[in-house]
Amino acid sequence: MTAMTTRPHRRTSVRRTRWALAAGLALVAALAGRGEAFAAEAGKRTEEEGSAPVDEAEIARALQADRTAGATATAPPAVPAPAPLPPRGFQSLNPDVSGIVDFAAGWFSDDDGTIKSGDDPQSTGIKVQEVELAFQQVVDPYFRADIYLTIPNLSGIEVEEALLTTTQLPANLQLKAGIFRAGLGRQNTQHLHLQDFSRRPALNAALLGVDGLRAPGFEASWLVPGLPFYLVLAGSAFSVESAEPDQPLQTFGGGGRASLTYVGSARAFFPVSDATSIYVGLSYARGKTSQSVSDPSAARPVADGAGHTLYDGLGDNLYGADLYVKWKPVNQADTYASVAWQTEYFLRQIPSFSLGGEARRQTEGGLYSQVVVQTARRLYVGVRGELLGAPAGDNLRREVAGAASVTWALSEFSRLRLYGEVRRGHRFLPLEATGASPDRRTAQALFLQLEAAIGAHGAHPF
Repeated sequence: MTAMTTRPHRRTSVRRTRWALAAGLALVAALAGRGEAFAAEAGKRTEEEGSAPVDEAEIARALQADRTAGATATAPPAVPAPAPLPPRGFQSLNPDVSGIVDFAAGWFSDDDGTIKSGDDPQSTGIKVQEVELAFQQVVDPYFRADIYLTIPNLSGIEVEEALLTTTQLPANLQLKAGIFRAGLGRQNTQHLHLQDFSRRPALNAALLGVDGLRAPGFEASWLVPGLPFYLVLAGSAFSVESAEPDQPLQTFGGGGRASLTYVGSARAFFPVSDATSIYVGLSYARGKTSQSVSDPSAARPVADGAGHTLYDGLGDNLYGADLYVKWKPVNQADTYASVAWQTEYFLRQIPSFSLGGEARRQTEGGLYSQVVVQTARRLYVGVRGELLGAPAGDNLRREVAGAASVTWALSEFSRLRLYGEVRRGHRFLPLEATGASPDRRTAQALFLQLEAAIGAHGAHPF
């Protein structure tokens, strides 16, 4: 019924539209031709009346003026041109800049006898644990640049990392050059703000040095194609600095800058399901040990005049394995819960070492394992266990430790964390090459940490 009543209306509308269109075209034609008709009529009257002939040039000028007046009347108003944009090349010179600051307040029950990483709180009290400034940008179609400057514990500005990474090499190859953290496990590659605890595991400082293994170097990596999982093989060479005085035996850095440290690694990632993923890494490194003391006369065993101990400059090998498993559902509308388990093991081997004319083979190792559970949208709870001296040696004595952390993520840019630990083992003695007292002791630490970030901080490797 509706269709029958609307059809006559549609025919009427069509007829009205056609008549309006025809009338409009006729009006345009009349306006366009009025100049020519007027000129023709004027010429005809002039001939009939016997007047002087009309000047054709004057008629042409009149017609042109008439057309110009009509075009001007119907032309739309002029729109001012937009202001020119700055060249894209100029904009690309502005890198992404960000800053991250970590504050910590707390205490160590045994300040001097506890081994600490360089970005750990260094003593009891209120500390600016670290300030990090990052500058990141794509240089051109071939390279990207990442620069990270840090001020750990207000001890002076350091270059945490400064590197160039290729972006356009064929065959899934990638090159990296500069100063950067070596791909030994997971903890060594992470900056402080990526840590789930306020202090790094003692394993890092005890084996790799207070700043971990980061140095000027070169790395080549290859993403293996054609596999049902992600596999990257990498090889690198570094010029590692000597160990700081009165620190545990550093696995690399002996023999000077000319003595390179070589690192090889294989990293595999398996997406088991939409909610579960597994990351496995194997690594190997070879170099020379480094250890020195500030007072050679107090060192045992005796050190040379420059403070280098008998354990300095020995060729050694480091073997590592790490595992990371994470469960996190994709749909956060149902739950914000997640679980992440991470563990690492390192074994250091010094094949040839003699003490008092006796050949001694040094094999030392240690591990840690941690679990972090997200219990709510902004709440994370973590526990960590450590075992040093597995096996034990002259420079890595047996120690066990447990740590816990509760992190409240106020937003994506700030977080508040409560951290506590208990350690049971030999007290670290800086001036002794063995690095530990004969007696075991129990030590505690408790810290409240606040972290805030500003600016566009790019993503770090997974």
